[in-house]
Amino acid sequence: MTYSALDRFRDAIKGQPKDHAPIFPMIAAWAAANFSVSPPAELAGDPPQRVVDAQIRAMEAAGYDAFYAYANPLYIPQAFGCRVRFLETGPLADPLPLSITCPEDIDRLPVPDPEKSEPLAGALKIVQGLSRYGAGKIPVLGLFEGPITTACRIFEAELIMRMIYKNPPIFEALLDLVTGFLIEFSRALVANGANVIFLPEPTASAAMISPGTFRKFVLPRLQAITRKLDVPCMLHICGDTSPVLEHIGQAGADVISLDQCMDLAESRSAVPGAVLGGNVDPINALLNGSPEQVTENTLNCLQTAGARHFVLMSGCGLPPKTPLENVKAMVKAAKSYGLGSAK
Repeated sequence: MTYSALDRFRDAIKGQPKDHAPIFPMIAAWAAANFSVSPPAELAGDPPQRVVDAQIRAMEAAGYDAFYAYANPLYIPQAFGCRVRFLETGPLADPLPLSITCPEDIDRLPVPDPEKSEPLAGALKIVQGLSRYGAGKIPVLGLFEGPITTACRIFEAELIMRMIYKNPPIFEALLDLVTGFLIEFSRALVANGANVIFLPEPTASAAMISPGTFRKFVLPRLQAITRKLDVPCMLHICGDTSPVLEHIGQAGADVISLDQCMDLAESRSAVPGAVLGGNVDPINALLNGSPEQVTENTLNCLQTAGARHFVLMSGCGLPPKTPLENVKAMVKAAKSYGLGSAK
């Protein structure tokens, strides 16, 4: 029986991959920019099948192990009613006005149905298409951003941040509403073929909120989501997460994905026994470096973190202009390293 990429990922979570660490560069925007027929300004608005086709062509060209089943991170704000504009620099959501004076106002906010909302239905079709192609052998990562990031996408981020300190009950009620929706959406993703959930929560970065805010407000909502999942979950928080890394380890994610600024050895000590993901530099190595520099960075990650309880990833999303030869160099280095020595 062929050892599949999905087998490799599941075994890595148990610390028992048979050949090499799973290879999961964050390729969604890169795949769309380089393997789609659409011009850059329209990438995030691609019909589902064009997104599926671009992801398949990108994987076939580079040889990594996973699909990221989404076109852009703003389909959830769009489903809540935000106007999303597709610019050359990427999609931008115009936040909704926030006229909430008490927690009861939160209950009156309209919540989209994952199966009936057009943006969400489109995301589910991407999952379906990639799942059909993967045929149970390739990780298909259903994606949604975490509760505080989603809240800051839908409404004005500055107002949300102010609410943390000025009106915590309303802030918590809003997070609970968003968390409940995300749980329902995660079920829809899995029902339509996602066999892994990828959960980025960039607004939970230590550069954005305090460790106390993370512990009190964000961590319980992340735990609520992961407890309801029937598939593995990968959690990614941008930037320096060392002040809250131990708490991130309590979120219930199967893989903790780390930004390129994080030291893998220190992270391994902070969350012993956790499966780490990371953290090849998407800018200095993958975008601007040579294949030789990518190889060096990749091998350093593997040697530092070890190839068993580890998923090789980029530290964040690949920039659209990342050279294909650099992505291939990352893949080649990981396969050459295997489980413990470069060949």
